[in-house]
Amino acid sequence: FLMIRRPPRSTPLYSSAASDVFKRQLLIGVSPVESQERWLAIEGGTVFDGTGALNEEATVLIRGDRIETIGPVGQVDIPAGAERLDATGKFLTPGFVDLHFHYSPSESGTIDGSGTDASPGLPLLFLANGVTTLREMGLWIEDNELWLADIRARGLPTPHLFYSGPILDGTNPAYPSISRVLLDEMDARRVTNELIDQGATSLKVYFRLPLNLIRAVVEEADRRNVPVFAHLEIVDARDAIRVGIDGIEHTRSVGPSLVSPKEGEAYRQGVLLESMHRAPNVGSGPLWAGLDPSGARADALIKLMLERQVALDATLAVYEPAFDEEGADQRWAGVQNMAAFTVRYAQAGGPVTMGSHGLVANAPAGLAYHRELEAHVEAGMTPSEVLQAATRVGAETLRLSDRGTLAHGKLADVVLFDADPLEDISNTRRVHAVVLSGELLDRDQLIASAQQLVP
Repeated sequence: FLMIRRPPRSTPLYSSAASDVFKRQLLIGVSPVESQERWLAIEGGTVFDGTGALNEEATVLIRGDRIETIGPVGQVDIPAGAERLDATGKFLTPGFVDLHFHYSPSESGTIDGSGTDASPGLPLLFLANGVTTLREMGLWIEDNELWLADIRARGLPTPHLFYSGPILDGTNPAYPSISRVLLDEMDARRVTNELIDQGATSLKVYFRLPLNLIRAVVEEADRRNVPVFAHLEIVDARDAIRVGIDGIEHTRSVGPSLVSPKEGEAYRQGVLLESMHRAPNVGSGPLWAGLDPSGARADALIKLMLERQVALDATLAVYEPAFDEEGADQRWAGVQNMAAFTVRYAQAGGPVTMGSHGLVANAPAGLAYHRELEAHVEAGMTPSEVLQAATRVGAETLRLSDRGTLAHGKLADVVLFDADPLEDISNTRRVHAVVLSGELLDRDQLIASAQQLVP
């Protein structure tokens, strides 16, 4: 097993091929009546539909915000007056679904209190690069809603933004400003329902939350048909899975389950004493560098995850050191073992999804998601498997039945690329155009607007 460390890429950060013919005023939204009057035909491209199937030299016909039909060029009846986009030589996929996104909606905020600047323009950069659905995991719901209102007031489109609300943590939370501290079972049940009532479409339990309160959150969320995802370090992944979590955030979370009980307890106590024991250069790096991702413990955990169909969102790229960082061999060894476990789970049939975390060391702002795709291919997944994880599997994991594939009746979120990602997954950086809910976006204006929001 080898993770390839690549030098910095020469591919331009943003390659927009949208001509003046296709540039238009960006709309905030479209009413149902207007939606039925708009037609867009994307003609001549190779269509990857999200299931692994390909349609070459195809026409994608969009009516309003939905896909009407997909068929061979010349065999699709295109209504008079429809907007037509020549996609000859282009590669089309469903819009990407990012299951683990962080940003700051304010001019001075940070991701997870890390001190890493993640400006309010970051979601717009993601949208310009084909990530049409974002699941934000940590901010207060009102902060997301204020951001959405502000961006729409500027006349700009927004990605489909889903949110979990503040992270649900135990006492002495790692990130107090974005946490809800749950003190007991009654508290856990009350806050779970409160967040769902406010619009949370999933919930995130954090590593200091004890197992009995994770169970209470899961029970209440299940009653409301809302999935629960866990970032674990202290609670053993096997125990959290048995009480019913739907997904695991960060492959790093399962590390203590893959070592001896003695070693796992030492790590657990280190994190209990100081949250930053989780850092790659402190506790988690040596733990992961020294474990066996193909051993008996890994086999047992994969078997349990498969039985419960637990989604795994690896976020590999956020743990990578910079390609040019010296003295990072142990960190790379740890990331390689995380990647190996992730790929083993995917190849066994487990649902693996793609999450960017917002910013990473080895990609410019706006392209962290694409680096995550590359990291999974470098680890052993095929480009087709990764594209499915980035589209269909992600949508299914969030229980979004209206997107993730290109088919009749699905939401018309489409990305066009200048080169084939099946030949080289890094071609996902070569975005030609983005269609959001049936609207062809002006990427140049979107990128410029995002940059203006940077503090």
